[in-house]
Amino acid sequence: MTVVGGASAGSGYSGVTEDAGSTSYGTAPPPVWNSAKSATISEVRLQSEYSSWKAAFVEPCVNGSFVVVTDGSVLSEGIGYGMLLSASMADQPLFDGLWKYYQDHLDTNGLMNSRTAKCEAPGNNNSNAATDADLDATMALLQAASLWPNSGTPYRAKAEALASKVALFESDMCDGRRILRPGDTFGGCSDANDPRINPSYFSPGYYKVFAQSFSAQSATWTALSDASYQLYAIYQARMNNLVPDWSHADGSDNGSQYSSEACRTPWRVAVDYAWTGDTRAKTFMQNISSWVDAHGGLPHAAQQQNSAFIGSFALAGGYDQGKLDGYVTAWLNTAPLDDAPYRQATLRVLYLLVAAGKFSSTL
Repeated sequence: MTVVGGASAGSGYSGVTEDAGSTSYGTAPPPVWNSAKSATISEVRLQSEYSSWKAAFVEPCVNGSFVVVTDGSVLSEGIGYGMLLSASMADQPLFDGLWKYYQDHLDTNGLMNSRTAKCEAPGNNNSNAATDADLDATMALLQAASLWPNSGTPYRAKAEALASKVALFESDMCDGRRILRPGDTFGGCSDANDPRINPSYFSPGYYKVFAQSFSAQSATWTALSDASYQLYAIYQARMNNLVPDWSHADGSDNGSQYSSEACRTPWRVAVDYAWTGDTRAKTFMQNISSWVDAHGGLPHAAQQQNSAFIGSFALAGGYDQGKLDGYVTAWLNTAPLDDAPYRQATLRVLYLLVAAGKFSSTL
């Protein structure tokens, strides 16, 4: 038995005692998993879904790197997602190949170019970085450090260095609030021409892991976590419990709605709740669930009939076992789901890992 708890005052964490259990997955789930788990998502299913995803979207490059391909090109987002998936599934060759591609395509700030051609030659193509990809890659490196501590690759040191670049180049202080910029060259209050921010990039669960793992950066990541929940509250109050694709840096309305960007936000918050039990995350999830139930439940409430939308709504039910079970059944028994495209297919597997309780914080 393991007991995890304790955090800064006002964080809303809850310590829970639970058997860690055993797993053949890459990184063992946290000893405390505060969210409900779906017993219907088996290890066999996860392995099958992951294998299908790899076959559809992963390709090798001649220099030993790997890419996740979407419409003939490569997004840093896909590299970050792929690193999370390969770490969770203990696939070190793929993980290392994706991380090599990330490092081969750094901009002047040491962050990956957000878009490249498929297997583009190493170098900086002057495409700005995308913050969500950089956060996902950082978290995946920490997962790799936990999984392969004796591999000879300093994954943890690489994670700390990458986290410091995200904090420096992809966050802003705006009216006393530390907010996340969507990229290293645009967005946030420091960009007078384009002050947008993207709520689906906020990753409060990651921030808490980074704060605990990298003591010199702790204040920045704690401030980002607190600001995320302040902004979530602003959005949900304005949008009847939903969040927008984009907003102004202060959280105010820029005409954006809940669509293909925002649909990932419940997943990001569900990860935080599962890892930390933050009561602010639970409130957010309950608000999302209230909206879903008021709009016909799943799958009908989803704006699009694919896993990117339905699966993320399903994870919002993780604050209650019965709610999660009903939502996951509705999600996975919905036919047909339009999950063939890259983003829907990739998010589907990431969401399944969280719903099954198989996505590790490494703490």
